[in-house]
Amino acid sequence: MSAKNITLLLNIIKFGLGGLGVILSIMLFYAPNVSAGTEAVEAYRDGSQMSYAIWFTIVLMLLLLGIVLMFFFLELISRPKKTIVAILGIVVSLVIYLIINALGTSDTTETLLLKNPVSQGVVDTTTAGVYTIMVGMAIGVLVIVLGPLMGRYRK
Repeated sequence: MSAKNITLLLNIIKFGLGGLGVILSIMLFYAPNVSAGTEAVEAYRDGSQMSYAIWFTIVLMLLLLGIVLMFFFLELISRPKKTIVAILGIVVSLVIYLIINALGTSDTTETLLLKNPVSQGVVDTTTAGVYTIMVGMAIGVLVIVLGPLMGRYRK
């Protein structure tokens, strides 16, 4: 199979899955309003439109997980040094997340003024995720800003 055929096949799959996702998302727009009553909302939640959207999302996530794992294995075979560095970055992110999660937070459902109360574990997990993303973004900005300077000093 030539590269042109592979590209065409991947484009067909991409647009097909995207189109299916758009159609299922449009179906979700026809959900009953909360003012229609709890019976109508519960009937919609248990209906086929919501099931199709949920199963599409689950299948897509599993497919993407498979693609990511396949990518890592292929890259590990072809370029092991760069792939190990990339996996190391994921592990470092996980360690940062676990440290922040273990530290906890002073936020609660009441201090966040949430409409629907959630457990403290959900608040801690979400806060740890947000702080991990902020640390990653700060490191990214430092790399962007200091990268050219480091290249000049190495010469």
